[in-house]
Amino acid sequence: MDRKGVVLEYLNRCNSYAEASIARKIERGENHETGSWTSYIEFNNHAIEEIQNGTLDHWFTPLPITNMSESRRIDVNALEHAERAGWLSGLLSPRPLVVASTQDENGNKNLAPYTSVMAVSTGPPLLIASFSCNREGRYRDTLHNLRSTKKAILHLMPSSSSIVSAIDETASPIPQGESEWNLAGFTPHSDEPLLINEAVAALEVEYLEDRELPDAVARLAVLRVTALWTSEETLPPEGLDILCQHGHDRITPAPNAWSKKVLKHYANKKD
Repeated sequence: MDRKGVVLEYLNRCNSYAEASIARKIERGENHETGSWTSYIEFNNHAIEEIQNGTLDHWFTPLPITNMSESRRIDVNALEHAERAGWLSGLLSPRPLVVASTQDENGNKNLAPYTSVMAVSTGPPLLIASFSCNREGRYRDTLHNLRSTKKAILHLMPSSSSIVSAIDETASPIPQGESEWNLAGFTPHSDEPLLINEAVAALEVEYLEDRELPDAVARLAVLRVTALWTSEETLPPEGLDILCQHGHDRITPAPNAWSKKVLKHYANKKD
């Protein structure tokens, strides 16, 4: 839906709510209290008319499109780590935010957010993910748990600010042996203790291996998808309304202002 459509839908929903409020007040004999709601509907209708007849088109003018005609080249080797990370995060986005749920060989559960998960093959279904280490050279608990138990569940989370706050808690530095589940407040599925009930969907994966990255301390893990967890009855062709990282350290809903389906890549498929 375009930006005009979003605003029009919102105003019409506001009018529906106001009309229902007026009906409830009349039913209760509070006719004298309906005037403000009637004025509110009239105001919204005026705005709707001006959007539809083009009077407010200047409100919806797309931002200027930039191009490379006056671009500059930045040598990434000359950038400090934080600035380089900011540029890469800002340019290569949005990326889905995934909450990984794992447990160690003793059953201690762990949660951690990642935006480096990427699908690289559908036959077989393979994902890759990058795992960093701290200043002491210790890799993330998620990687240690994957190596130990070979299993993780990767959750796609609904787009709400309260969920963002909960996810932020899962990234908190806590003593080894304590669980981020206690900080985030998520609830586990009754049949699968690693599954977060609050998630929109999830991918159950099996750890295959992890490899060195050239000149980097991070390691690249290869994961095979073994199962999907979903409440959807059919394949979601337009994707799900989930949280993404868009920009540097900014969490937003999945962009869905407009879309266009591409199909030409199927012409080269041989299977």
